[in-house]
Parts: sequence; C-alpha cells; structure tokens
Amino acid sequence: MTEACARSDLVVFVHIPKTAGTTLNALLAHHYSADQIYEIMMRGMSVTTSTPLISASKIRRLKRALKHDDELRVIHGHFDLSLGKLLPTRAKLVTLLRDPVERAISHYFHYRKMQFDPINPLAMRSSLSEWVGNCGLVEMDNGQTRRLAGDMDKPFGQVTQAMLERAKENLSRFSVVGLTERFEETQVLLNKTFDWPLYRYTPRNVSELRLHRSEVSDQDVRFIMDCNRFDMELYRFAAELLEQAVSRFNMVEELSALRNAPEHVEPIRTETIRVPTAYQRAKSAINTFLRSNQTQKLMLPVCLYWLSTMASSDSAAILAQL
Repeated sequence: MTEACARSDLVVFVHIPKTAGTTLNALLAHHYSADQIYEIMMRGMSVTTSTPLISASKIRRLKRALKHDDELRVIHGHFDLSLGKLLPTRAKLVTLLRDPVERAISHYFHYRKMQFDPINPLAMRSSLSEWVGNCGLVEMDNGQTRRLAGDMDKPFGQVTQAMLERAKENLSRFSVVGLTERFEETQVLLNKTFDWPLYRYTPRNVSELRLHRSEVSDQDVRFIMDCNRFDMELYRFAAELLEQAVSRFNMVEELSALRNAPEHVEPIRTETIRVPTAYQRAKSAINTFLRSNQTQKLMLPVCLYWLSTMASSDSAAILAQL
C-alpha cells in the first residue's frame, strides 16, 4: 500500500475482460490495502440467461459497503454500468478498452486453455470465427459497448446504435479512459489522476499460447470487425479521449520517468500449479447447470457429489451466490 490511500477518491474500475485489467488490478492492490478494496463480479458473462447477471444479494452487499464503509477506496470487477446509479458522487471511473480483433483472439485462446471452465469444450471444438459469430457469446458481440452502456444482459445480436451512443456518453464522464495497446500512457494518467507514486509493472495474465493478429486470415479479421462494428467505433472514440488526455502532459518525459522508475515485484507464490478445488469445480458445475436446462440430468448429480466433498461452510458459500 502507498500514500495513495490517503485520498478520499473512490476509484471504480470497470474491468472489461481481456483488456490488461489484471495488470491494472495489480496496481490497485499495490496502492491500496485489501480492506479498502471491494470486488463485485457479474456471472454468466459469456452467455445471457434469465438469471440476473448480478444477484440481489451482491447488490445489497455493495450498497451496505458504500453506506457504512468510509474507508472504501476501490471498487473493481467484471460488471457493467447498470451499477452506475448506485455509485456516490466521489466515484471516479476508470476503464481499459482493447482493439476488438485482438480482444477476440485473446478471449478465444483464454477459454481454450481454461480446462475446467464450463465453456472450454465449446472453445476447443470451435474455430476463431465460429467462437465470435456462431456461439452466442455476448462478450464477442460488442461486449465493450454492452458493458459501458450498462446492457450486458441483452441477447446476442441485439446491440444497437443507441447503446453505442449511451456507451460513448458514459465513457466521456470517466476520469481515466485507457487502451491496452497504450498501457504505459494510461498508467501515466492514472498516476496523475490519483497521485500514485511511480512504479513499473510487469504485464499480468498474458497468454503466450495464442495466435498473433498477423497469423489470423484477412477474412477472419474482417468477420470479427463486422461482428463487433459498434466496439470498433467505441474503440476509436476511446482513442480520441486518451489522445486528448495525454496531450496535457509532456509524454516523452513522463514515459521516460515511468520506464526508469523502481519495478514493483510481486511476492513469491508458493503454489506453482493451479488445480481447481472442490469448491471451484462445484461452482463451475452449478453455473453450467443453471445456464442450460439441457444439462440438468447430467450436471445435477455431479453438483451434488462435489458439494458432498466440501466442508459445510464452502457449500453454503456456493449456495449463497446462486
């Protein structure tokens, strides 16, 4: 934790998946203590269902945290701006956007390596273009526009020009709008906005097992761009906002200072292999069970078995999130 925690700002990081948000989360964890940070996550972010993306219990807990915790300094997570109406006036919103083609490639290969995720089999049997256009994944259907418009729950294929305009309007009120491809400049803006001291950070959650854009066919690139035409326009708008913001500083000097700053070193972790716990397997299975009626007969006994292998507190924790 650094002296940044002395400020009264409430940093609200709208974490769009596969945009270098894990690295930004590392910055937040460095500058603020754990008891100053609140995480809230949507569920079912890839496939829309009748189940609310954020449960009523999570909303109640967020409201309590905002009402009673004067020390709260950060809210972050995979959520959309439908939560914006709950935020206090001291909230300063931050987000990162990414080139939609690069984001689609990253998203596809991320789920191909997530062996225990419920949609991993779908990724393994799909091509990149099928993943984007034929699998009904809302993250691949202008997911950045959806999130910043506050409409992640819209069915696949129903993003509109009105949603894009609302996303632009919302984005124009953010304190920092960054781009994955210009992360260092984004970090300069974050440091300036929140008075963070200078540190260099190693990119986090970067997959090496993926295609580079140059290796993707021109046909697939055009297809991804067409499927995400609203995100393409929103990305260009975000780039304009970023350009306006960085023009206020001497970025040559600022970037030189950043690159010569002390490096933030992550604590050494003892675990080297991530094996899903019974809790994680049960939660994953139950989420799959809830998303698809077709899997009920298959998944229910699996869910019950994994629940039976856990302590009662873990079982209760899962059930509380449903």
